[in-house]
Amino acid sequence: MRLLAELVVVVVVLRHAQGDASLQCVSGPFHKPSPSKEVDIGANTACGEYVSLSCCPANVSDAIDRQGDRELYNFHWDDCGTIPDACEQYLKAESCFFECDPYLGPWKGKWDGTLNKVPICASYCDQWFEACKDVRLCAANWITDFEKNSTTGRYHCINDTCQTFTQFYQNGKGLCEIMWGDSFQYVADNQNCMVMKFEGDNPNAEVTSGATHIACWQSSLFLLLVVVYSLFQS
Repeated sequence: MRLLAELVVVVVVLRHAQGDASLQCVSGPFHKPSPSKEVDIGANTACGEYVSLSCCPANVSDAIDRQGDRELYNFHWDDCGTIPDACEQYLKAESCFFECDPYLGPWKGKWDGTLNKVPICASYCDQWFEACKDVRLCAANWITDFEKNSTTGRYHCINDTCQTFTQFYQNGKGLCEIMWGDSFQYVADNQNCMVMKFEGDNPNAEVTSGATHIACWQSSLFLLLVVVYSLFQS
């Protein structure tokens, strides 16, 4: 009877933890404490997909729609020339994904404001690469290869050598797994994977639900073994 009672407690606690993990905002400077509806996000703007549930307030969405990361972080994408609209849409989508998507909880990085190996669908990475393959930029890794000017606050490339996306990344896998360091992982479409652009309901909810479900039951098994062991020791 005692074992049954303890197992019930374990299941209840883990189910509550699973629910919390499924909806968590990244701890960044422009993120809300928790996701909620944002009716002021324009439906036809860069982050319009997140109007029903968002980790970013409308003013952040507006800033991304206007100038990408320039207003938020003084981070410029166009040091090597103008970014064509087809490519810029994907860069803005990545910014919206990071700032606004409410389903990134299981992939929070070790430090605030970072992500770790979010599974991105291979087809999405390939489409992103195709849209940007001839665009020139001055850094491969946008985390390590930029530095902040202490006077102006503007981020600029450590090296001034401009190369195309193709030269830096070769393909969609290289793009998704190099541009933002360990933030993203290139994953086959037939596995649980996320996208950064979508229409209608956010498909990433199902991916996060699956990830937290697996983590929940792994924890359940571990706690079950701990409970059984403690009972046999008593």
